[in-house]
Parts: sequence; structure tokens; C-alpha cells
Amino acid sequence: MGEERRCAPPHVHLNPPGAQTAVAIRDVSYDYVTNGRVTRALARVSLEIERGTTVAFVGPSGCGKSTLLKLIAGLVRPTEGAIAVDGLTVAGPLKNVGMAFQNPVLLPWRTVLDNLLLPLEILRENQDPRAPARALWGERASALLGTVGLAGAEHRQPRELSGGMRQRVSLCRALIHEPALLLLDEPFASLDAFTREEMWELHQQLRLQREFTGVLVTHDLREAVFLAQTIYVMSASPGRIAHVHRVSLRAPRTLEQLYSAEATALIRDMREQIRPSRRAVA
Repeated sequence: MGEERRCAPPHVHLNPPGAQTAVAIRDVSYDYVTNGRVTRALARVSLEIERGTTVAFVGPSGCGKSTLLKLIAGLVRPTEGAIAVDGLTVAGPLKNVGMAFQNPVLLPWRTVLDNLLLPLEILRENQDPRAPARALWGERASALLGTVGLAGAEHRQPRELSGGMRQRVSLCRALIHEPALLLLDEPFASLDAFTREEMWELHQQLRLQREFTGVLVTHDLREAVFLAQTIYVMSASPGRIAHVHRVSLRAPRTLEQLYSAEATALIRDMREQIRPSRRAVA
């Protein structure tokens, strides 16, 4: 690997005085090794995420967005720097975190209800005190399914559900144990445009009800503007925070707001910021 330019990373304090920080990332770099070759995926990323807000990471493919999610979740360790969640340094996989991906990854041999209960079963196996009594499991799952418009679907098989319905189940599974932190990696990318917008509205509804902290990775700039209070634009590999945008659209947001002058200008600016990095990757 050639000599790396060690410039000072953009470090942005976005939290107002007294605000609680849910996630703190300090000078984090990450290298991965393939066939003995070291590649720097992230370079000196520093930022803070305020509790109860949603932030989005956008940028060209391969800029380290998904790697950053894995680092926050504790699934991999940073090569340099440190990450803290709720003031505690992340040293391994976190328990009180929910994750949803582009593929819902529902177990085909389990019903909708059994898929939802999987995180609670894992907590119980690990003797986690947050695991509720068995009598409460079904009640909590049914209530959550009702919230996302799937009341009565508890005993259906994943193959009996549409793509949008499976993604709703996946989101419910990520939230069933009431995590303080929700990590989303392109969770709506495989859906058609109308279903995707319905999922945006559903996510917003759940966030306002449950007040979790959200971290979203997406290539959809409209999605980032609709869901996030802060958007980080990342540069091409090695990934760095190149630009930071605060989204001031009033909440709860509506799809009509995405056609406002403010939203369209922000989307245009981010597209122009990402375009040079895409050309560099190509």
C-alpha cells in the first residue's frame, strides 16, 4: 500500500450543549487483508451521533459505509481509533442493537412469529436479564406486527409474504427486543418505489414512537433526506467524512417535502459531491 496522506479528519460536533451522545467515533481507521494485501477501507473517521436521532451515510460503492456499521455493532474491531456506544468502548458484539439488511434473511422453516422471537430466544439463551418472560413474547410480537400493518400474520410462512411484508417482518425482528440502537444497511433497496416510500414512513413512525437512535447506510439520496437528521457524505476508498449536511425539514416528514426547494437543492448538492468519487472509483 502506498504512502497514506495523514491529513486532519473533519471532526464535527453536532450535538447542542447538554445533548446525550449515543455513538462516539474517534479517529477510526480500518484495514482489511486480502491474499496478503492490506487495503485501507476507512481513514480517521470522527463523529458523534446524538441519542434519538437518525443519521445517514451516503457515498460511492466501496467507500466503507457498511464497514462502519459493522464497527459500530462490534462485529469487527478498528485498526486504529475507538468507538463508544452509550459511553462504553465497543470491544465486541453489542447486545442492545437491532440490525436490518437489504435481504430480510427470514428463516424459511419458521413462521413470522417464530422469526420475530429469534432475538428474544438468543437473549434468553445468554441469560440476558432483558429477555422477557415467555408469556410476554407472543403478546409483544403480535402488538409490533399490528403496528406495521401485519396483524394476523403471525402463523404465515415467509414464502407467503410479499417483499414489502418480509421487510416489515425484518424491521420488527430488529426492534422486538427494544434496542437503543438500530443499524440499517440498505434495508429498502430491493423494494419497488412505492413500497420503499411506505417503509420510509413506517420507519419514521416507529422512530418517533420508540425514540431509538438510527444509523442508516443507503445509496438513495431521497431516502437519506426523508429519514435522517444528519447526512454524512463519504469519499471514495479509503472512506472519509467529506461533507456533513443537517436536514432541517420539519417532522414528522411527508413525501411531499422531498419535492421542496430545500430538499431538491440538498439532493443535487450531495449528488455533485459524490460524482467525483464515483469517477475516481471507476
